[in-house]
Amino acid sequence: MYAEIAQVLNSIGQPKVLIVGDIMLDEFLSGSVNRISPEAPTPVLAYQESNCQLGGAGFTSNVLAQLNADVEICAVTGNDETRQSVIKLLDSLKVKHRCLVQDDSRPTTRKQRVMAQDKDISSGQQQILRIDYESKEAISSTIENQIISFLDEKEKEFDAIIISDYQKGVLTENVLQRLRVSAKHCTVIADPAKGAPIERYKGITAMKPNRHECEAAVGFPISTKEDIIRAGKILLEKADLQYALISLDTDGIFYINRKHEFLFVPTQPLQVYDVAGAGDSVISIMALLSTVDIAPRYLLETANAAAGIMISQQSPKHISREDLVHRMVIDKDEFNNKIKNIDELEIILKSSSTKNKDIYFTNGYYDNVSRERILYLEKLNEFDGIRIVAINSDTSIKNQGHEPQLRENDRLRLLQLFDCIDYILIFDEADCTQALERLKPHYFLKGKNFEGKTITESKTLEKINCQIKFIDIYS
Repeated sequence: MYAEIAQVLNSIGQPKVLIVGDIMLDEFLSGSVNRISPEAPTPVLAYQESNCQLGGAGFTSNVLAQLNADVEICAVTGNDETRQSVIKLLDSLKVKHRCLVQDDSRPTTRKQRVMAQDKDISSGQQQILRIDYESKEAISSTIENQIISFLDEKEKEFDAIIISDYQKGVLTENVLQRLRVSAKHCTVIADPAKGAPIERYKGITAMKPNRHECEAAVGFPISTKEDIIRAGKILLEKADLQYALISLDTDGIFYINRKHEFLFVPTQPLQVYDVAGAGDSVISIMALLSTVDIAPRYLLETANAAAGIMISQQSPKHISREDLVHRMVIDKDEFNNKIKNIDELEIILKSSSTKNKDIYFTNGYYDNVSRERILYLEKLNEFDGIRIVAINSDTSIKNQGHEPQLRENDRLRLLQLFDCIDYILIFDEADCTQALERLKPHYFLKGKNFEGKTITESKTLEKINCQIKFIDIYS
């Protein structure tokens, strides 16, 4: 499955995605708190630094840009410094903004958070105050018409449109009605506003509520499988959708289409640092894959992986297509299994979590578990990076005129016991040249008994600029 998903992600190019909705600037003021003010029972923050990132529809644009989509945003700001900060951040992400309308009557939405350092929590910071600068008034008919005119002229340029609704006044009934028309030409997906009636989005392609939004829409709590199936059917009927994805927090994600075909994909246990961005990443995947006829299972696995990547990071958050497949590979049922095929290893080594690490590669039959061989493997602990052991399969050994002293399944089980080995690869060829060419490790490890001898893979090692290191133990 993961190879198929990787192939899809490699083949879709840069889908053109328009995000229509409420953009905002998230500002974080950070410092330390060591005392309480004598003026009032409030903490005194010793300011250290501040940083800004896009929020709301802007956060979704950030996720899609990192996933290599061709992104444009259609939103409304004020005529202020915050608008300039938003434009600068959009430009840094190469997100287009031909319809970033300026409204002199309102401020650009800005959420200013005051963060105190706290070493006792996983994020390292505790929010002690938030100040919101915003207007929730509906935009004027003049600005409304600018957005509708943009859609009239440009909507056919896009493969998918995301409705990002935070109820800040941009998505009026007239704008939403125009987006319903867009759904006849391309995929239109809504990230619904909290507490908004589900009929507000009636007639679009799909929707992605979370559990609480879904419960509010259908009027009953979701606690069983039967509840979620019933709720999904109600959503489809009320909003006249093609399909819906419902995020079920720790229970995973649920898909249902208008034929009432449904599917659950459970989540994997993860260290949660910050839940922000999980929903944005799911709707981003829905848009990214809207140009291909992808199986619901693949869509859900990819969306689940994206949400997992986001919640396991602190800000600023990073995601890529390679990260998606990497997350799915390591989240398989065999999570503790170090055995990977060459396709899976390629995916792992291309992900952002591993690409800056040194890769160490060693190979052999490993069918003779001698004291020297064990000491050799334990020496891998001295290398800080990703350590791969490649072993010849039984077929490979037999093709070279030998009989393996231990069968490959026994060899694999044995090697998994070594903490100093990160991944194990098994190959059928006479040597590991093909694996080296694909994985391109930085270092090729051999025992001292190979010094001064011809190494079969030497030409390949030179070609991929891989350095040979000899370990001071016989291998």
